[in-house]
Amino acid sequence: MNLETKNSLSKNYIYNLIYQVLVVIIPLILIPYISRTLQPTNVGVYSFAHSITTYFSQFALLGVNLYGTKIISTKRDKPNELKKNFWEIFVVKGIVAITIILLFYTFFTFLYDLPLFSVDGNLIFEHPEIYYIFGIILFSNFIDITYLYTGTEKFSSIVIRNSMIKILTLIFVFVFVRKSEDLWVYALIMASGELIGQAILWFGLMKTPLFIKDEKIEGFHPFSHLKGLFTLFLPQAIILLYTSLNVVMIGILSNEQEVAFFDMSSKIINTVLVIATALGTVVVPRISALFEENDFEKIKDILKKAIQISTYLSFPMMFGLIALSYEFVPWFFGNEFEPAIIVLSLYTIKVVFVTITNVIGIQYLIPTNQNKKFTYSVLVGAVINLILNIIFIKNYGAVGAVIGSLISEFGVLIYQLISTKNEIPFAKYIMQTYKSLLSALVMFGVVYFVKISTYDTLLHFMMNILKHDFISGFITLALYAVLGIVVYVITSQLLKNSIQKIIITRSFDKIRGIFNKND
Repeated sequence: MNLETKNSLSKNYIYNLIYQVLVVIIPLILIPYISRTLQPTNVGVYSFAHSITTYFSQFALLGVNLYGTKIISTKRDKPNELKKNFWEIFVVKGIVAITIILLFYTFFTFLYDLPLFSVDGNLIFEHPEIYYIFGIILFSNFIDITYLYTGTEKFSSIVIRNSMIKILTLIFVFVFVRKSEDLWVYALIMASGELIGQAILWFGLMKTPLFIKDEKIEGFHPFSHLKGLFTLFLPQAIILLYTSLNVVMIGILSNEQEVAFFDMSSKIINTVLVIATALGTVVVPRISALFEENDFEKIKDILKKAIQISTYLSFPMMFGLIALSYEFVPWFFGNEFEPAIIVLSLYTIKVVFVTITNVIGIQYLIPTNQNKKFTYSVLVGAVINLILNIIFIKNYGAVGAVIGSLISEFGVLIYQLISTKNEIPFAKYIMQTYKSLLSALVMFGVVYFVKISTYDTLLHFMMNILKHDFISGFITLALYAVLGIVVYVITSQLLKNSIQKIIITRSFDKIRGIFNKND
């Protein structure tokens, strides 16, 4: 592959960061409204049904996004091979997706209410109409070609074309979801948004070589990709086991309210993780290309910086959430979600674990064809999580699921560090991030102690001026967040944290370059 690509790694990181934040930030804008409108019970019903659908969705996708990105990134400078591999992957994924769609609707039409699927006399899969609606998500999986755009590093196309869909989804929810009985309307809007978001990516391809019929594809073998797809699908399925399984097991062993407390906390954590791990999507194709060229020194350099950048972002995010969770949860979700305070505070620790395992697993093991190590690492996490969920969820609900998740994520990290110690010194790279950790600890101390002595007074002051509870709470929390950022940046500067200077300098350079190009 020619390393003189049209899009630089840093520029693609910015595009991907914008898109990934948009994908998660829209639901977060909705959360305060939805949590109050649907109430915890219906939020739990939605989250449980969505998690069940996710299992089918993962089978429909068949690991295509990681595998497809990897394959396309190595063929993008060879038009004929690019066309051949794109359509081969799409065809085999399409066959699997159609099969999964048929199984999904068959189950929720004829089998969901069998005694086999009940616990203590209560059906596990209530509200079948919600599952019928969520089937739309499986159709969006069928037409998903995100792997083509990520593999060719055309992240701007994803950002621009999906932005309007996300915004329209937001508007539709505010207009049409007005009471707790509108659960099905909310599900329909969210599922349809995913379908339209995938469909719109096809429009820009109609005049490309991918659709030129005159060029015949020699040796078309879609099923030749099955082994590679399944190899990457297996670890993703295992990852799903100890992520979505949390919601499913809480729903089975506890109740809808506990599902809501856990799922809403997860949405906040996922938003933070999107920012902290956004570098991963643009690093994967670059590492794959460098691996093809046996440029291991360059790979080490990129991975070292990836660890530094990711932890520079994740440490302050983790401690910031812990410092402000007591005030954040009732303000953001509503007073009915106060039990989620402890859930969010504990679950925030996951941010650092996942940030690091994302670099090791997704950004290194996958692009360098070490799928077996990656699979074993997530299998370790899945087994730990499953066992601990059975032990803790029955008595501790959402908190029990958090405990199991944190221990399992730590297990994944330890396994990955041990399995790669003779190739890349990841443990050394992590130890070198101590300046970011110290800066984040100082930030936590300042924000926490300033908050406990000034929060009530500051909130009361804002309410007297603005006469609006939600906006007053937002500005108050935003001020503490700004204080945290300032303290973190200053402390990092005093500790001479080199990665901070690199991040700030390159970010401004790339943003300046984008605006200058548009002038």
